[in-house]
Amino acid sequence: MTKKITGVPELDNSAAFMMGLAYKQFRTLINQKVSTEFEITLEMFGVLRVLSHLGEIPQQTLAETLHRERSVTKRLVDNCIKRNLIEVHKSEINKKARYLALTEKGNITKKIVSKYIQQITTDYFSPLTSNEQQLLLKLSKKLIQDNIVLGHD
Repeated sequence: MTKKITGVPELDNSAAFMMGLAYKQFRTLINQKVSTEFEITLEMFGVLRVLSHLGEIPQQTLAETLHRERSVTKRLVDNCIKRNLIEVHKSEINKKARYLALTEKGNITKKIVSKYIQQITTDYFSPLTSNEQQLLLKLSKKLIQDNIVLGHD
């Protein structure tokens, strides 16, 4: 017998609906914690993760890495700049290209928020065994399509 979540069989038996609901719950838990204490969202934290890993990059590379539309990425970048988490400068070669890098505050925020997110992630996924978590990751990666760019949520 499957667990009833909504009481509507068409929804309770929909993998797509359940994946979306699980993500929304997870995102809510993260955003409640980090937006209150650090005034950032999970999406903004994604920007910090990318810049921490790749270093200084063009804004277009950030959009491609996050699989986000350029307009959505620009909004994320602008919000990070307002909070002094990243800095931007123009390329000497291509004056239209905006290059992004973490500020010292961005580096510190990324390190502190990572600890909170790791704990929330551990707690959220605790009903699953380690093997189930690995299987979920494997199956999720299998569903991701490179040709779909995310717009506004």
